Amino acid sequence: MKNFIILICLSISLCAWSKEVKLYHQADDLLDISERAYERSGRVAEQIDSIDMSRSFSVFIRVKTDARQLGKKALVTNKKVLSLQDRGFIIGTQENGSWMVGFSDGKNEPWEYSPTAKRQPINDGKWHYIGLTHDADKQEMRMYYDGRNVAIYCTNGNNNLATHNPFRLGGIDNSQWNAFNGYMKDFYFTDKVLDEEAVRKKCGKEANVLQDTLLATTVPNIKIMTFNIYHGGRELGEEVGVNRVIDVIRQVSPDVIGIIETYGSGAIIADALGYYFYLRSSNLSIMSRYPIEETHDFFKSFNCSAATIRISAKQKINYLNIWLDYLPNTHEQLQNRMSPDSIVAGEWKTRAKELNSILKDMRKMIADTRRPLFVSGDFNIASHLDWGEDMKTEHDGYIIEWPTSKLMEDAGFKDSYRVVHPDPSKKPCLTWSTMAKNELQYRIDYIYYKGKVKPIDSWMIDKHPVRFPSDHAAVSTLFEFF
Repeated sequence: MKNFIILICLSISLCAWSKEVKLYHQADDLLDISERAYERSGRVAEQIDSIDMSRSFSVFIRVKTDARQLGKKALVTNKKVLSLQDRGFIIGTQENGSWMVGFSDGKNEPWEYSPTAKRQPINDGKWHYIGLTHDADKQEMRMYYDGRNVAIYCTNGNNNLATHNPFRLGGIDNSQWNAFNGYMKDFYFTDKVLDEEAVRKKCGKEANVLQDTLLATTVPNIKIMTFNIYHGGRELGEEVGVNRVIDVIRQVSPDVIGIIETYGSGAIIADALGYYFYLRSSNLSIMSRYPIEETHDFFKSFNCSAATIRISAKQKINYLNIWLDYLPNTHEQLQNRMSPDSIVAGEWKTRAKELNSILKDMRKMIADTRRPLFVSGDFNIASHLDWGEDMKTEHDGYIIEWPTSKLMEDAGFKDSYRVVHPDPSKKPCLTWSTMAKNELQYRIDYIYYKGKVKPIDSWMIDKHPVRFPSDHAAVSTLFEFF
């Protein structure tokens, strides 16, 4: 095997050092640790030290293997062991034939991105360019497969990924036991955050840019969907439940969907749909047919996810997916005959308080008249539009000015379902609950909008050919731009 080529570039720009490390970049040079090699040991990249992982960085590698059983192996890592809880980061393999990313600062909750082999295989005998960019300042990690930004994760405090371990390629240690069965080349590291264009250039001919290049000049409409999938969709089966969630979403074919209670199923669902994927927290994620250009840090990650999405060459939208507290329990409040004033006062301790904070954080976005703005999610509470004088018989005599829907109205938003279906007695849209039929049945999932769009249809989804997989019904609205 030829000696690998090392190139380290240091330059001064704006009084700051920039570091680059390139390994195996010559046309005929690669790291062969496949089953065909006599000596199968990974390598230590001595030019990268612990300090380099303490802030922002980008790291990429080109890999090829036709191994049927990849196992769980490290491709690039500064961890000591493969455990997710161990401090550091890892780009590795999965038993399913795809790749993965895991990272942890040893203090906060660790995160893992585990895509499917159907969409992102690396054991098909072809070269694949995989890697990530870590923006410590923005608390954001972007994962790339063949030049395409397939996933964005909010790191939620996992900013310093430095360890005192060696930076390794091809294995978690020097043993052949733990070595990757395949070939590696074009390793690249920099302490800068590369943008997608730079990643694509480095990826070269493998770049998967088909969907982006097919973006229309403009699009006339957009379909938004909100869906609380109930514990990752797995309540009715770890695999079966998730597959049914995918069935429901495919039936609607939304352009953008806000997922609530994502809980580990996001990468599977996004890959099945072929969508871009942004995981804000274990709870909230955004999936889009169109590229997610930018993410926004509003309020708490468990309650709010926000993104700017490019839907055409000339159009962008802003979109928020939110979840508000499940307490107070409205069903119990009505059973206990609490007064409307007491019920409303209780809302300001949790849900209304949370929403008010979200609206304050997004003031600039609300004021931006250039782009349509959509807010959807599981508000966990009713709307004043459904609980007026004309509906008091259905609500045991209660008339309640629910503060969350009033907050949205006061901020200039319109409730898309109620714009299309203004009479709640004819179209109640009881999203809670498809399962808990012994509880209060009411609408708690919404799609709000603001800007130069209008809803032309809106509907509830609570059916599946076999069994609906969630305790919440989903909602979708088709909007037309004007």
